[in-house]
Amino acid sequence: MDKEIKPVTALLIILLFVAPIAVRYWAGGEHALAKVGVYFLQEDARGQLSLQADRLLVSMADHGAHEEVFDFTPFMNTPGTADIMGNIAYFANNDVLLRLGSADYGPDSYLSLASSPNADVEALRRRLSDTSSSPAPLLRCDLKSKRCQNFHSIQAPWRYRVYIDTTNDNVYLTEGTTHKVRALSDTGQALGSIEQGILFPKRIRPHKDGLYLVDTNHRSLHFLNKASHFSDTKHQLKFERDTEDNRRWLLDAVYFDTQWWLILAGDGMRNTALYRANEDGKILSKIPLSPAADPFDLLVYQGHLLVSDLHSGAVYQLNQHGELINTIHSAAIANYFADLAASRAYYQNIIHLCHLALGLFLVCGIVSATIIARRHRQANPKVRYDPSALPAYLNPRQALYQPSANPASIYSRKETAMSNILISNIEIIPGKKVTQHLGLVMGSTVRAKHAGKDFMAGLKNIFGGELGGYTELLSEARTEATERMTEQAKAIGGNAVINVRYSTSSITAGASEILAYGTAVFLEDK
Repeated sequence: MDKEIKPVTALLIILLFVAPIAVRYWAGGEHALAKVGVYFLQEDARGQLSLQADRLLVSMADHGAHEEVFDFTPFMNTPGTADIMGNIAYFANNDVLLRLGSADYGPDSYLSLASSPNADVEALRRRLSDTSSSPAPLLRCDLKSKRCQNFHSIQAPWRYRVYIDTTNDNVYLTEGTTHKVRALSDTGQALGSIEQGILFPKRIRPHKDGLYLVDTNHRSLHFLNKASHFSDTKHQLKFERDTEDNRRWLLDAVYFDTQWWLILAGDGMRNTALYRANEDGKILSKIPLSPAADPFDLLVYQGHLLVSDLHSGAVYQLNQHGELINTIHSAAIANYFADLAASRAYYQNIIHLCHLALGLFLVCGIVSATIIARRHRQANPKVRYDPSALPAYLNPRQALYQPSANPASIYSRKETAMSNILISNIEIIPGKKVTQHLGLVMGSTVRAKHAGKDFMAGLKNIFGGELGGYTELLSEARTEATERMTEQAKAIGGNAVINVRYSTSSITAGASEILAYGTAVFLEDK
């Protein structure tokens, strides 16, 4: 019979298999996706270039020679706070406005980033995105004292953008998950809102004597009045939908040197690229950047166009022809990008090790199963049954308690175990007489094959044919039940079991019980 596996051993094997899967799941979450989420460009109230990478804010002076670094990480320790999801905006006194709250990272949020031509699917996507707003308070922070207070009772969803008009500190807030834009005074008073005709609004920026809003899904710009008539839309500029790379989602746009410069993305808001369009919305050309560049935000600063790269942390400075003039680097930003890259690489290595461990576990399992199966075949070779080779307990013509003449017979081990006890399914044995009735004896076993056999049997159910694994299972179970029955008969002094019967029942999926029972007797020759 197959060697039994102890429950503790089986538990250890299961744990060894589950442990790499659990570690892989843990390392494959936000740890392995550790990367910069947003990289905004802005000009602060002092006219200095401001770079924002997630919760890190860097103000650059003297063309980058000096940096002021503000890390909002300590604010992340507040319960319910995950990250700064939108851009940080400056008031006239150089205070900043930001949002601290939870982020809706989940299947519904990721689904809301994509789009479908199917109307039903698109309606579902809209409905899911609308329920993943997670509003959180806006805070006004003094960078010098590093103190923050709630900006009145104003809240914003996690997918938002904000613009502050420093002439009067009016705040314009776009809400990407609720598809609306609000105008607020510096005292928090509502000045107006636009809640129709826009889908996933992004940046809102000044333009001439008014504002314009980037409408992601409509691939267009909405030109707006300022706060006094904010609810009115002047007109809309829609950009061409088809480009050579089929990037169709508008993430940002700025007006520079009589042309519009756009960042367009593919599905899932990935694979971004920089384009140039004329004032009528016609795409003119794609602007070449670094091959691995992932442009994220635009800013017209000191007569040049700046483009932030979410991949490298660099800021590209371009002229009116789209030619690269300079690359701006921040030491603090570079270190932040490097730290996240190192963290991502660390957890990716853990994931690779888990995959390797699972692969080795699978190979070892296959090798072990092959070795065990080979040993089983060697111990139980398939041979044709020869009546002359039958053991004594199957041949009533032979004397009882006579071992097989061939010690190397495949039945010798079985005979030793059963002590040549005669087994018969009839009540009368020719040439023998019952001299003593000893009572009912029985033996039973519940056996199961491993999951591999169950899987192969499931496949066989599709195509039909003999389930060899289960045939072998029942054969082994019958033999073991018979052995236990004969051992019981021997223990009470019998040398034969007559009127033997077998019964089978299913205990659970893939496991079967075999019961062998009969009457133990003592036989003698007539």
